[in-house]
Amino acid sequence: MKKRRTLILFHIPVWLAAIFVAWYFSSDSFPGMQSSYVLFSTLILSLWMTGSFYLFYSWLVPKYLAAGIKRLFWLYALIFVLILIPVIGMTLLLVTKTSALNLSQLLSAQGIKPYLGSVIVTLVCSGLGALYRILLKRYQPA
Repeated sequence: MKKRRTLILFHIPVWLAAIFVAWYFSSDSFPGMQSSYVLFSTLILSLWMTGSFYLFYSWLVPKYLAAGIKRLFWLYALIFVLILIPVIGMTLLLVTKTSALNLSQLLSAQGIKPYLGSVIVTLVCSGLGALYRILLKRYQPA
């Protein structure tokens, strides 16, 4: 029971950091902003960051990296970090109308910077998830 409580307590900083960072980046105001912008944007960015963190923490690292299947780990990591998670996150921002750019702008050269930013956010959160899992496994008492 104590081990389970400790594991839960280890995850609270992850949730708080994701919510705070998402709120910080969502709290900017701009012309034509909807009243629900901050709420939806914070929710989507928090889900985006925790989703990429826990994808690596709960699935990719234990199933592939810990099992020694490094090629599949890196292949899936590249697919998730470069394509799948940023596209899903940006799509959710478009659907909820919390994206600063519209679809045609995202698909043009103007959308390169937001896409690269989303890849960086995904890469950082995923990398922290993998590192968190490896460190937790290494320092976990038997």
